[in-house]
Amino acid sequence: MSMQSTAPAPPAKALRTRLPPDQRRAQLLRCAIGAFAEHGVARATHSHVAERAGVSVSAVHSYFRAREDLVAATLDEVEAILMRIILDLPVEKLSVREALSMMAEGFDRAAREDSDVIKVWLDWSTGFRADVWPRYLRMQERLLAVVHRVLARGKRQGALSGQLNTKAAARLFVGGGHSVALSRLEGATEQEIRVLVGHLVESVAGIGRGGMSQAGRG
Repeated sequence: MSMQSTAPAPPAKALRTRLPPDQRRAQLLRCAIGAFAEHGVARATHSHVAERAGVSVSAVHSYFRAREDLVAATLDEVEAILMRIILDLPVEKLSVREALSMMAEGFDRAAREDSDVIKVWLDWSTGFRADVWPRYLRMQERLLAVVHRVLARGKRQGALSGQLNTKAAARLFVGGGHSVALSRLEGATEQEIRVLVGHLVESVAGIGRGGMSQAGRG
């Protein structure tokens, strides 16, 4: 008896993993950070996020209805990550120079381990549009406040010069944190990063000492 050959059934399409809403939102935010890092804060879209997440564009819209919602949520997440870099450090238990070094190294570590966040941070810092710039300034003030507290403590304890303007020095330090992170992204060696961190710490902690002058006191 002859047997008819049966054509093999086509492979089943891979099913998308169903995630609880909170996990899906977290996944989409991580994909959004990657999309913003690649395309820029001003150009990333729902489509870029959907492509990275392997979901439909409408699925992204169901969590972030308009682009303004997507931008706001993504920048809020980047801000939260940046603040954890600083706030999770035991700076109050360290000397001022140790605390400054640890914070600067935190920016470097983030550039190594979560470079997309740092890329968004750096791009965000150049965005003067009305929808993102005030948000950046608020985040910047939070970072500056943490550094300012460390410097003010050092000044009270006599570890830093009485001539130090702590608010200006905090701004100098956070700007230096940008440079440390950018250097890591540019491929600087470990030795180059160590030297940069050391110079940053000493440039801030050494203000008002050894003949250096500082206009104004804070």
